[in-house]
Amino acid sequence: MSMTPEGQGHALPSRSARLLVALSGGSEDASLVRAAHRLAERDGVRWRAIHVDTGRDDAERRLVLERDFAMVQRLGGETRVLQGQDRASELLDHAREHHVATLLVGCSRPSGWRVWRRTLAEQLLRRGGTFDLVVVAEARKRPRFRPRRRQLSLRLHEPLVALASTLAALVAAWGLDFWLDLANLSLVFLAAVLASAALAGTRAAMLSAVLGFLAFNFFFTQPRFSLAMVEHSQLLTVVFFLLVALVVGQQAGSGRRRLLALRASREQTHRLLSFSRALAAATDRAQVTDIGLSALERWLRVPAVLLERDATQPGLVVREAVPPGSTPDAGALSAATWSWQHRRPSGHGTGDLADQRWRLLPLVEHDTVLGVLGLELAVRDAAIGPDHEALIDAVVSQLAMALERTRLVSELGEARLSEENERLRSALLSSVSHDLRTPLASIIGSASSLRDLEAQLGEADRRELLDGILSESERLNRYIQNLLDMTRLGQGDMKIERDWVSLDDLAASALKRLGPSLSGLTVERDWPDDLPLLYVHPALIEQALVNVIDNAVRFSPEGGTLRLEGRWRETEHRLDIRVTDQGPGIPPGLRETVFDMFTTGGDGDRSRYGSGLGLAICRGMLGAHGGTIAAEPGPHGEGTTIVMQLPLPEESPHGE
Repeated sequence: MSMTPEGQGHALPSRSARLLVALSGGSEDASLVRAAHRLAERDGVRWRAIHVDTGRDDAERRLVLERDFAMVQRLGGETRVLQGQDRASELLDHAREHHVATLLVGCSRPSGWRVWRRTLAEQLLRRGGTFDLVVVAEARKRPRFRPRRRQLSLRLHEPLVALASTLAALVAAWGLDFWLDLANLSLVFLAAVLASAALAGTRAAMLSAVLGFLAFNFFFTQPRFSLAMVEHSQLLTVVFFLLVALVVGQQAGSGRRRLLALRASREQTHRLLSFSRALAAATDRAQVTDIGLSALERWLRVPAVLLERDATQPGLVVREAVPPGSTPDAGALSAATWSWQHRRPSGHGTGDLADQRWRLLPLVEHDTVLGVLGLELAVRDAAIGPDHEALIDAVVSQLAMALERTRLVSELGEARLSEENERLRSALLSSVSHDLRTPLASIIGSASSLRDLEAQLGEADRRELLDGILSESERLNRYIQNLLDMTRLGQGDMKIERDWVSLDDLAASALKRLGPSLSGLTVERDWPDDLPLLYVHPALIEQALVNVIDNAVRFSPEGGTLRLEGRWRETEHRLDIRVTDQGPGIPPGLRETVFDMFTTGGDGDRSRYGSGLGLAICRGMLGAHGGTIAAEPGPHGEGTTIVMQLPLPEESPHGE
């Protein structure tokens, strides 16, 4: 059954819609939790189970609540316990504070003789609220004669509470007058004093003690219906009653005040704990600011802003505001600048510039001003009490520490990035220095020999020098191409322009480019004639194949065999290209790291194995096509096999 209380306004935005279910610790709670879960799943909103602790829950009820809260967490909901005297009022305040759209409650009535008491749903409907109220029927019957403890919620003024409790004691004492003596009847009025203290506080207890003294003397001492007393024993009884009632009322009222203060402190501690957890989970300055301003706006019900310096304009500017659009006036901005300079609060409720509507609080951590927090406290109907002042101080302190943490984390990240860039730069220079210097030295030496010794050189010698220049130039070109490709891969500028190409063409082109370096090796090619065509970027895959073959050549012994294989995995719809050498092989622990940048088989710039970029570039190029590359041991544990896997399109033409 769905009911909307009177006074409901327009629908809340979907982003703030929440579902709240009120648990009491009774048998109907399980049905409420399941119903809330179904509604939340249907509407796609967050939901929370809440219980108002009035201090009168017995052990059995608390055990039921623990089980219900565990069920809520299993179903993906949140849990919360509030402290308060009036369950309906606490639920209404929480619903308004968190912009609840739907509230689920049970429909059971109070048991026992308190039949006139309204149900929770009736109380909520009577008071109204901006949410939909859904009453869920209890799934199973409550035990019929189960004793239950309930609180008589009285929202009366202190004199009325004192008067009502005294009248109740008078009626009870009048009925017991024939069975109890005068001293025992005074205990009935003493109970009224305790009731007044528990319900309304110390002043109500004092008034109830005085009224009880007068009623006790007027109705039950001799002569009756008179304040005069003729028996000394009765006088002593009445005087002792008054003294005991005043002392007991004072102590009971003090206990009630301490209990209320403890509940308020517990609620504030819970708020600050939740706030600190949210700040700890925030990863950047924007999240920290949003959490802090939203919490202050929700708890104090006032606009909150964060002001910071802006290099593009003088003074302070509003960096973020909750609600959006809140802007301090010119006087508040001047006060904020004063607070930034003097590192002291100013504005409303402070000793400096107190005529402002806003209170400006500098966020200072380690002698650094991180910003100025602004709160428009003048819009509050009630004055800021000590509890709210303590809350503001705690939030400001935690917010400043969280902002400082995010600043340090950001600076640390920048320092790490700079250090990593420097390390990569150093590694790059160290790795490529040999690869660039060696071919250049060969080219310069061959070219200078041709120029200076041309007359003494025969035709065969000149051709050999020219072949050396060409070979070293191609080698240098491959190194530079690798560097350029790695830069393009790292910056995300690699464009994949696909075309149909056969493995035969890719292998022939790659082997042609590596022609001089393959001298002294036997190259074997093995793949069927009906291999499907690849739909790839031909230049990129050719470069990847050149890098893999060139890497295999470096580690192959003189007179060794280099084997290229192609296999079509029809079930997995991919093409495997395998390049096998007869080199020393790769230890198992290094078969993954060989594809990292600057990983070589030698000693940096003194190594003959290259700069360590070739296989890393292969991984990037194949990955851009959705493929993979891996290192495996060669046949019979000899050498290494590099396996390149490329996916095939759903429909690809086969080679002739």
